[in-house]
Amino acid sequence: MVSALDPATAGEPPHPHDFSEQLILQLYEDLDGFLFDGSEAVDNAWPLVVDAVRAGRMRGAVPLVFARATLAAHHRLVFDEPPPDESLALDAAGDAIASFLSEARAQLPALKNHAERLTRQMAIAEQSPDAIHVPLSQTIQRFYVALGQENAAAGSRALIEMRSIILHLDACAMMLDQAESAPEPIRVIRPDRFHDYFMHYASLARTPDSARGERPLATLAEGGRITAVITEDQHPLEAAATAVRATIHGDDTTRDHALVRIRALLEVLDGLRRAPNPLLGDAVGDDTVHLSLVLAAATAPLSASSGFRFPAIAQIARFNQHLLRRAAAVDGAPH
Repeated sequence: MVSALDPATAGEPPHPHDFSEQLILQLYEDLDGFLFDGSEAVDNAWPLVVDAVRAGRMRGAVPLVFARATLAAHHRLVFDEPPPDESLALDAAGDAIASFLSEARAQLPALKNHAERLTRQMAIAEQSPDAIHVPLSQTIQRFYVALGQENAAAGSRALIEMRSIILHLDACAMMLDQAESAPEPIRVIRPDRFHDYFMHYASLARTPDSARGERPLATLAEGGRITAVITEDQHPLEAAATAVRATIHGDDTTRDHALVRIRALLEVLDGLRRAPNPLLGDAVGDDTVHLSLVLAAATAPLSASSGFRFPAIAQIARFNQHLLRRAAAVDGAPH
């Protein structure tokens, strides 16, 4: 990625609108082949977003959230201070988007409302005190600082994080566009922990322990001694869920939401087993495909009642596959 703040082109800092335009267009170009339109991945991501902007859909608000982050990052990088008036940040972001996407001007009222709803949805799901544009802005700053220091490793990590945030924002917006009513945000789970919870659940469900299949309901005592335990048979999946729930970090809501994600992922995997999707690969026989889906299920947006919408989890899983295969190629390369 060529930077408007690249030391190689040192001079006057770029105009905030130019800075935003360059970064937003480049990031969406990086996501070519990853964003979904219905059940298909699209070769060119930006035209898909432009169509959503023209129609005033939720997906069209993602560039607005992105622009808010780029403007804050630009101000911090140039002046080494936060933007002076946060209350006008969304208006400034709308002006920045309209400066290079004229179609946005007529839809700005709707897009601003969508942007606020989208950031609320993400904040609740992530249990974060900060709206999503805050960590995104910080990531942008880290990227340009790394670029200035010629730190390729740090710059690459920041760039991957930027792409991941935009991909998740887009997936959440896509789900909200398709929802008939606002779904309750399901909390995200740290991917490494969710992987362990899911694998533990799958292991218990495959090899149920007869002892775990009985749930104690009451005890019978005689003379202060327990003489019998009354139990109730449990389905193996219910027994597995009960056992795994006790190991999940967090409060009761987090435990419940982790199990919602596990059950929704099982539905996705069962669907792919019955009808494999060439865009994702073999979810049963390919460990990388399977792992990419498990990691995606930890953070992808979903509805408690209807589970994952395929495009939302698929685009995150495909990006995960890209990262996993690239990491494997680096690890396997001769040193």
